[in-house]
Amino acid sequence: MAVSSIPVIVNPNAGLPRQENGKTVYDVGPEEFAADMADIAQLGVQVLGGCCGTTPEHIRQEIAATREIAIALPDPDAHRETIVTSFSQAVEIGERPVLIGERINPTGKKRFKQALRDHDIEYILQQGLSQEDAGAQILDVNVGLPEIDEPAMMEEVLTALQSVSALPLQIDTTDPAALERGLRHYNGKAMVNSVNGKRESIETVMPLVKKYGGVLVALTLDEDGIPDTADGRVAIARKIYEAADAYGILRKDIVIDCLAMTISSDPHSAMVTLETVRRVKEELHGRTILGVSNISFGLPAREIVNAHFLTMALHSGLSCAILNPNNAVIMQAWRAFYALMAMDENCADFIAAYADYQSGGAQSGGLANAGAGAQPAAGAVGAGTQSGSGAQSDPTGTAMSLQESVERGVAGRAAEAVREQLALKDGLTIINEELIPALDRVGKGFESGRVFLPQLLMSAEAAKAAFEVIKGSMQGGGSTAKGRVILATVQGDIHDIGKNIVKVMLENYSFEVIDLGKDVPPEKIVETAIREQIQVVGLSALMTTTVVSMEKTIQLLREKKPDSKVVVGGAVMTQEYADAIGADFYAKDAMDTVRYVSEVFS
Repeated sequence: MAVSSIPVIVNPNAGLPRQENGKTVYDVGPEEFAADMADIAQLGVQVLGGCCGTTPEHIRQEIAATREIAIALPDPDAHRETIVTSFSQAVEIGERPVLIGERINPTGKKRFKQALRDHDIEYILQQGLSQEDAGAQILDVNVGLPEIDEPAMMEEVLTALQSVSALPLQIDTTDPAALERGLRHYNGKAMVNSVNGKRESIETVMPLVKKYGGVLVALTLDEDGIPDTADGRVAIARKIYEAADAYGILRKDIVIDCLAMTISSDPHSAMVTLETVRRVKEELHGRTILGVSNISFGLPAREIVNAHFLTMALHSGLSCAILNPNNAVIMQAWRAFYALMAMDENCADFIAAYADYQSGGAQSGGLANAGAGAQPAAGAVGAGTQSGSGAQSDPTGTAMSLQESVERGVAGRAAEAVREQLALKDGLTIINEELIPALDRVGKGFESGRVFLPQLLMSAEAAKAAFEVIKGSMQGGGSTAKGRVILATVQGDIHDIGKNIVKVMLENYSFEVIDLGKDVPPEKIVETAIREQIQVVGLSALMTTTVVSMEKTIQLLREKKPDSKVVVGGAVMTQEYADAIGADFYAKDAMDTVRYVSEVFS
C-alpha cells in the first residue's frame, strides 16, 4: 500500500500447483489460506478472493478470518508522486528534472517528414534509440502530417517503439482519434501532450485521460491566446487544475507547460516564462515542462541560447525539459546542472561523459555515457561498444554494426549490414562470428533481466532478417538445417507467445521448426513426429489445467516413438512438473531450449 492510490485486489492460488497421480493438486488448506489472507488484509488490501485450488471452504474461512478487519480505502492524496511508466520502467517527475527527447517529431525536420511519408519505421526507431543512448528518460512521439493517417501511424510507431525501447513515451498529438488510438495501445502510464485552457480542448482531452490514465501536459493558453504575463499564465494553470478536479484527474497528474516563446520577437518572453515556472512550483505546488528550443527560433547559434535558457529554467524549478539529447552543448548544460545541484553523486555521470573532454574540441555529448540519471536501454546489450565487425554506431544510428543492429532489434539495418559483410566474408563465417555471438548476448541479457520480452523478439526478428540474406547468398538459395524440431502448444491451451519465441530463436540457430500451432491433440503431435522422423519435440503449456494434456502427449510419444526427446516449457511449468510428467528437459526460457536442442543434435 506504500505506493498505490487505487484499490488493490489479492486473489491467490491455494499455493503452488504440483502433479500427483496425473492430477493437479494444491497443498494450502482452508485454515492456512484464511490465516495468510488475514495477514494480507491487515496490510490495507481492499478486495480479497481465491483462485486456482481454492474451494468454497477456503472462501468461507477467509471471510470468517477477515470479517472484522476494517477496510481502509486508498487515499489518492496520500501519494503525491507524479509517475510516468512504460511496461517495465517508471520515471518520477519531481525534484530531479526529467529529460524528454524531442527528435520523434516532424516539425522542422525534413528527413523525419519524409520517413513518415515513406513509412520508414526503422528511421523513427533509430531516432528513439539514439536519444535513449544519449540520456533521454522519456521519448516524445509526434507523427502528425496532414497527408498521412495519423491515428494508424501513431499506433504503429508506439507499438514499434515499445518493442525496442523500455523508456516511457509522451503521446504528442492534437488529433483526438490519434490520441485515443495511442492510449489504447500504450503499455503503462503515458504522458499526454497536450490539453490547454480552451473549453473545447478540455472537453475533448480530459475524458480520454480520465478513461485511460496518464500524466497530462497542460499548455497555459486559452481562447484569448497566450498571455504575455506570468499572471495570465498562472491563472490559466489554475483553471486547468480546476477542470481536472471536475473530471476526477488528480492534480499530481498535471504538468504545466509554461510556454517558451522565442526571444527573437519578444525580448521579455524568457523572463515571463521563467517567472511562470517559479510561480507554478511555489504557489500552485505543481510540476512544469518546457519545449526548450522554442526560445531561440530565428536566432543564429541557437544551441548556445538553448543551453543557457535550460540552465536558468532548471534553476527556476523546471520539472521536465523537452530537448535534443544528441546535442553536445545542451547535454553539457544538463549534466553540469545535475553535478552543481548535488544530483550527480560524486559527479559520476559527469566524469563518465567528459573524462576525455578536450577544451574547444567537438564533443558528441556521450552516446554510451547516458548521464543525468537516465536508465540504460533495456535492449542495449552491447550498445556503444565495439562489435565483432569492428563498426560502431553513430548518433543517428545509421551506421549500426551487424551485431549492434541485431542486439537493438533493427531488422532492416541487420539485413543491410549482412549484405555489406558478404562482400568481405562468407555466410557461415558471418553466422559464427557475428550473428550467434549477438544472439547469445541478447539471450544472456534476457536471462539476467536486462533485456525484456519485446527486445528479445525484436532482436530475434532482426537476426532472422540477417539469416534470410545469408541463405539467399548460398548456393541453391538455402543451407542445411542442423536438425528438425516439432513445436506445439498442447491441447486445451490457446496461448502460444512462448512457443512462437522459441520458434524464432531455434530458426535463428539454423534449426528447422515444424510448428503445429496451439490446442494440438496428442495424436497429431505423435503422428507428425513418426511421419517426419523427428528427434526433438517441444511442448508448451501456459495453464495448469492443460498440463494433463502435456502428460498424455509425452506418454503417447513414449509408446509410439520412444526415441524422441521431449522438452517442455511455459508459464506454469517447473522442474518438478517436468519430472512428474516424464519430460526429458525443462526449459525455463527460449535460450534454454536452444541450448538443449543444440546438445541433442551435437
